[in-house]
Amino acid sequence: MLAAERRARILDRAQQDGAVRIASLVDDIGVSHVTIRRDLDALVAEHLLEKVRGGAVLRSDHIPLSTRETFTGTIGVVVPTSYYYRYVVEGIDDALVAGEMKLVISEYDLDEEYRLIDELVREGVDGLLWVPTVSEREAPAEFRERVERLQIPVVFVEREMPGGGLGSVSSVRSAHERGAHSALSHLHDLGHRRLVMVSRGRSQSSEFVRRGWRDAVDRLGLDEQSTILGPGELGAGPRWERGSADVVLDTVERIGATALFCHGDENSLFGLLQSARARGLSVPDRLSIVAYDDDVSARADPPISAVAPDRRRVGALATRLLVDLIREPSAEPPLQIQVEPRLILRSSTANAPGSDGGAQSAP
Repeated sequence: MLAAERRARILDRAQQDGAVRIASLVDDIGVSHVTIRRDLDALVAEHLLEKVRGGAVLRSDHIPLSTRETFTGTIGVVVPTSYYYRYVVEGIDDALVAGEMKLVISEYDLDEEYRLIDELVREGVDGLLWVPTVSEREAPAEFRERVERLQIPVVFVEREMPGGGLGSVSSVRSAHERGAHSALSHLHDLGHRRLVMVSRGRSQSSEFVRRGWRDAVDRLGLDEQSTILGPGELGAGPRWERGSADVVLDTVERIGATALFCHGDENSLFGLLQSARARGLSVPDRLSIVAYDDDVSARADPPISAVAPDRRRVGALATRLLVDLIREPSAEPPLQIQVEPRLILRSSTANAPGSDGGAQSAP
């Protein structure tokens, strides 16, 4: 079979099932794992498929309209009260097309989410997209049992089943660790070695970003005095406590950091910039800044470089995966899909003071 024939067959299978697995393709087509992986890489390069662990899924923007319109059922969507999920919901709506969405908002309260889900099930939804309020490392003892007891398909959005190991629920989330690594790699290339991270969040997404920070600090060999300022130092309320910007900048000056990586709380960037300017810490000449999330970064003075998760794409892929599970429940292991963010370079980063760096600052 020619490569073009194999790839056409793989793409046809993906359009029918929404996803393909390497092991199944090896058996069906009768070629090696290496050959199938090359075929998948070629289809990914053509922007037709998305790679996931063990296989690939059809890109949401290449799902044939006739296929997308066939689902006319109802899905429940449970998301927290956060600006972040507005774009995820837009992606869900993009992919749903002819189906109905029952959207309910939680207040980062797991017991409230249980109640809302019970109501959705009683109303007869066919499946559930859920952003559960649980830590990545642990969850209440009853959480896994309650999830597995649900009689409808479930896909987690921007979350994974806590506790590590093999999961029992499919998930679609941003590859936050890779996003954090890309930010630190950019700063490292500019000669920055001692950094401060601001991360007040308590969600799984925050945990993934911090995990990416720790991994990047180790892999890149950044200075061991590089540190994270979190809820303990800055509070975890919806707004920054008075004096938080001073806590951050005091730390920058005390350890001699030359760069900041700020996760979430984008509006706080404006206060940080003003406070830094008042101290003579000009951005980017004295202090480079990269934000995580990109809602307001471009409007700062100077515009802030930012890691931008593709939230609409996360929502669209999660919807497609859920619809596939509703149509044909699978006995195969669940899929854990990660969508890579983009790093958008602006004028808030430059070579570290006293260093020529290994890259140029953003225009």
